[in-house]
Amino acid sequence: MRAAPASAGLLAAALVLGLAARAGGGARGPDAVAGWVVVQTDGARVVFASPPARKGTRLVGRLFAGGALVSLPLARVDEAATRSANAPETPRPAPAPRTAPAPRPFETPPLGDLVKLRAPAGEARAHIEGARKGTPAPPADPAAAAPPPLEEPTDLRGRGEGYWRQRADEQRAALADAAAEMALAEAALEAAERAWLGPSDAEQATFVLQVLAARERAERARAELRREEGRWEALQEEARKSGAFPGWLR
Repeated sequence: MRAAPASAGLLAAALVLGLAARAGGGARGPDAVAGWVVVQTDGARVVFASPPARKGTRLVGRLFAGGALVSLPLARVDEAATRSANAPETPRPAPAPRTAPAPRPFETPPLGDLVKLRAPAGEARAHIEGARKGTPAPPADPAAAAPPPLEEPTDLRGRGEGYWRQRADEQRAALADAAAEMALAEAALEAAERAWLGPSDAEQATFVLQVLAARERAERARAELRREEGRWEALQEEARKSGAFPGWLR
């Protein structure tokens, strides 16, 4: 646990030697460039623009390429490899410049490594294609689209149009039959009164009987017609009190 201060001292000494070597400047070849290399214990190399500063148990500095500020723990630094990498006779070629292509009009500039997709490329492409085509409308619910069934109107006692139309038709038929019977009875009475069978007693008796029978028939027909007319009026009054529509009796 106390190895960190000793390592920090050795690393600080390496930094001082590196600065002195850079001040001399004549031992490096023509390909040597400014920068400070920190070699980690796993062999990874980090090139700083200048020797990083020690802050506690970490090294903090800006990268040679891009100038991003980074921080490395001292425990991960390979001191011997770092001193060897920063020796004056060790050339450090400059990394190849990375130039981003200029974006064309109406096009998003390339973001490079700054963006990491959370979804696979195929899924992202399908999402973009779906956004271009638009989201299809959800299927219509047949139950919601169909209008509610219409309820048949009824009277105050729950009887519908069919009930009242049937009763009205039956009553009209009875009234028509009574009117037809009265017309026949009136015609028969008129014919009986006009018939003259002769002067004999038998003929006169037959004439009287026929006239009386025709008159009784006519009276019965008139009474039946009056009853049917009363029943029709009573049906209309019953329908009115029950709340039936007037058109149901027509």
